Amino acid sequence: MTSRHTLVCLPPHATETAYTLDTRLRRALDKVRGQFGSYSITTGRYTEHFPLVPGTQVDDPRIVRSFSGPADRCAGGVLSLLDLAGLRDRRALDAAALHDAWTQATDGMPPAEPWERFARQWGAESFQARLGFRAQPQLKVLDTIKSGPHHRGEEAALVRLDRAGFIARARRRAVPGNSLRELDGTWLTDPAWLNSDDYSESGSTAYHDHVNAYIDARDGDFLVVGVDCRT
Repeated sequence: MTSRHTLVCLPPHATETAYTLDTRLRRALDKVRGQFGSYSITTGRYTEHFPLVPGTQVDDPRIVRSFSGPADRCAGGVLSLLDLAGLRDRRALDAAALHDAWTQATDGMPPAEPWERFARQWGAESFQARLGFRAQPQLKVLDTIKSGPHHRGEEAALVRLDRAGFIARARRRAVPGNSLRELDGTWLTDPAWLNSDDYSESGSTAYHDHVNAYIDARDGDFLVVGVDCRT
């Protein structure tokens, strides 16, 4: 089973609306149910994705959050209450810190070969390709400077991009999930998540640029909620 972070966009919620936010989310997801097998709204991996604007009341009914999650994080809600700028800034700072630490730790080492060389030799989904790529001295250094799981796309980008490009990549990916359900029901998915992107992530970059532009163009009373969709 795989988990897909889906952002669901909904129009403003009027007080006289007959349906609760939970019901509106479920009705919207049911219309695209062929895209996944099951979903979870207030539980799952993405209930803390969005930081709240400082000063937001944690019990505001326009916020979707888990009962056990931190008070300053949520799965989504009214755009005016979600600190998208702060989320992007935080991801950019993390990327800058990682790139700087990696550059310093690998100073003097032979440059790493790009991911595509291993993917072409063994196949993009080959475990042997991943092992060969990560066996390079510059990539092995990541184990000492970054805790937690390593993501192949981030590792490949670290080798492929300069500092500015690596930071821009992280900022671009801060808000969007793996899929987007637009207001009119249009369903879009990051091609990298479907293993159908090129080595330069051009399809994924286009997807993230679209999602960011689409969400940023909505008024503050619109809603965006992250849902854990499983296939």
